[in-house]
Amino acid sequence: MIDRLLGLTLTAGAFAVVLGIIIFVHEFGHFIVAKFFRMRVFIFSFGFGKRLFGFKRGDTDYRVSLVPLGGYVKLEGEADDFLSESTAHEGDGKDFLARPRWQRFLVYVAGPLMNVVLTAAVFTVLYTIGVYEPSESQSRSIIGSVAAGMPAQAAGIQAGDEVVAIDDRPISTWEQLQLQAALAPGRVLRLTVRRADSVHQIEVQPAAVGPDRTGEIGVSPLIYLLEVMRGRPADKAQLRIDDAIVRVEDTPIHRSDDLLAVVANSAGRPLRFQVWRSGRIFETVVTPENHGDGFRIGVALGYQLVLRRLGPIAAVGAALAETEKETRQVLDILGRLVTGRLSVRTLGGPVRIAQVSGERVRQGGNAYFQLIAFLSINVGILNLLPLVPLDGGHLLLLAVEGLMRRDLSLRVKTWLMNTGAIVVFALIGFVLLSDLSKMGLFGRFLR
Repeated sequence: MIDRLLGLTLTAGAFAVVLGIIIFVHEFGHFIVAKFFRMRVFIFSFGFGKRLFGFKRGDTDYRVSLVPLGGYVKLEGEADDFLSESTAHEGDGKDFLARPRWQRFLVYVAGPLMNVVLTAAVFTVLYTIGVYEPSESQSRSIIGSVAAGMPAQAAGIQAGDEVVAIDDRPISTWEQLQLQAALAPGRVLRLTVRRADSVHQIEVQPAAVGPDRTGEIGVSPLIYLLEVMRGRPADKAQLRIDDAIVRVEDTPIHRSDDLLAVVANSAGRPLRFQVWRSGRIFETVVTPENHGDGFRIGVALGYQLVLRRLGPIAAVGAALAETEKETRQVLDILGRLVTGRLSVRTLGGPVRIAQVSGERVRQGGNAYFQLIAFLSINVGILNLLPLVPLDGGHLLLLAVEGLMRRDLSLRVKTWLMNTGAIVVFALIGFVLLSDLSKMGLFGRFLR
């Protein structure tokens, strides 16, 4: 019971820090640009709710509030703040609505932009100190699966074998194994193979394949468990991070899609897994569970994690590339949701984010900060959706008013804001219910 309470406390704390950092940075973007344009800022708060402590400088109350889940900025005359804190400065031009539209535009866009900056900054630091990434080419030269009818099968090579030398030249990575085979079509290679506690000499003749007639022996690398979710079927079966899935029932696992297909089609029946762990292969049984969006076992798969450490300049370049990749993935998911190619039930809401936060903090700082970077870019992009309570809605209104060359009436803005708020809260409620429906006790009542 105590362990469970400690676990829940750790999860709640990890979630609060993740959300607090991301939202605070977002609001800081609005704040710093408003200050740059000398707009009047009444409140800049870390957290929500009751003011705990702080100080006032000029017109701004810098405060720490009770609920540490982000923060907020209150500008004089902001579109959704019709009750100003003070009327003593009316007509001095520092009112938000008194400023040119392009300045208001930059204030709104600064929040999402700061989320992008946070993502890039986190990735830059991670690449500088060293980040573990899945890498096929740099994975150890351990055989994950053997293709039927190919030279490796004929030579007696087995899943779990580690090739440590070719023609007495030591190798250690999958890239080296592939290169040596590719350069020797039709020529016999002598492989030194480590199998459990023994070493074997195996001769294999790569087949010439493809238009370039390069050598191929017909093997695939191990597919590792990069994440095992607590309380899910894989965890119950005592699978661990860095285990590798070799085969499920009669299906060799060449890539993560192979495992997803077998599990999705399991109809919840127990499945026999062949698992590689520390040089040995063993069998275990995993029973997939239906979490409302299909059968799952609660794992993330990929190639072996390899440390990638870069110099400062290269780290910035790699961070920008990773930020761009994450942005494209989020936009692709949004596109699939809008076109109906992806169910909204696949999304994770506050409960799921809290669970993942707890899992990542247990895995270590590297995984935890990668989560912050990933969620930050998501928050930035989602805030650009054209719904008025969000920054994207305000940007759309400014664009419309610019084209009309006049402001919309207060009545129209209020109607749009109320409508948008209803849509946003409905989406949040739906995702929250979807989260709860995937949890044991709640799921029985919500499915």
